[in-house]
Amino acid sequence: MRVSTSWAQQLSVTAMLKQQETVTKTQMQLSTGLKNITPADDPIAANNILDFQERIDKTIQYQENADTAKARNSLEGSVLMNGRESLLRARDLAVQALNEAVLKPEDKLAIEAEIRQIQEHMLSLVNTQDANGEYIFSGALSETPTFSSTAPYTYQGSGTQRELQIGTDRRIVDGDLGFTIFENIPTASAPPPATRNILNTLEAFSDGLTGATLPYHGTVNEALADIDAALEKIGEAEARVGARLRALDSQEAQNSSDLLAMKSTLSGVKDLDYAEAISRFELENTVLKASQQAYVKVQGLSLFNYL
Repeated sequence: MRVSTSWAQQLSVTAMLKQQETVTKTQMQLSTGLKNITPADDPIAANNILDFQERIDKTIQYQENADTAKARNSLEGSVLMNGRESLLRARDLAVQALNEAVLKPEDKLAIEAEIRQIQEHMLSLVNTQDANGEYIFSGALSETPTFSSTAPYTYQGSGTQRELQIGTDRRIVDGDLGFTIFENIPTASAPPPATRNILNTLEAFSDGLTGATLPYHGTVNEALADIDAALEKIGEAEARVGARLRALDSQEAQNSSDLLAMKSTLSGVKDLDYAEAISRFELENTVLKASQQAYVKVQGLSLFNYL
């Protein structure tokens, strides 16, 4: 078959344009660091990338939730430790107050004044707020103070604990309810199963020291028993906090491992092999130059070249 000069030129132009397109695509790969510039380049890879990215985003959110839960539980642990120390001091004062024979009236007043200070401190602890201004012991009603600010003190929080998703199939509460720790405490002031919160226990103790309410000895004995019950509740809560913090550490480690594996796999699907791409780019440029040189020669073809 005879090939005309114009047809040979067209073939050369087509070859150059195709090679230029190949070079341009490789340039874009090098500039973006991606294997595929558009989903059409590799639909299967594009779908895998979307799937992995969605899983990575979810795991990052789980990790953020775990961080939030850890911060809240760590704060609760600190508050409980502080509260335990305060109640241990109140217990010491109750033991002192039982020694009525050696106590002077001014001694009782001094104990009563310190109990009032402990009561105010406990009120601030049970109404602790986190960095976001949320009351950590109010559960789902996190914008509501956990306890009222004046006696008789009442629980105002929710009966529902808040939960956070920290893994694909794992949720965890971000803290204990104030009702469980500070409100629902068995009291010696009435037959079981009566309960009283620790704030009202300290209130009764303080009143008893000044003779404002029940007979003195009875009030102190009851206060001592109620403080012991409150300390037991705090100890139980501290154990729960410790267990949750260990679970959060374990889940965060698992999330980090999953993220590393998914990002590595995603990188293998999405990211460009620069060494291979640079080598390919140089080869493609060489081919393009050869095509351009061939075109120049074709343009110079003429019957007069052979006369």
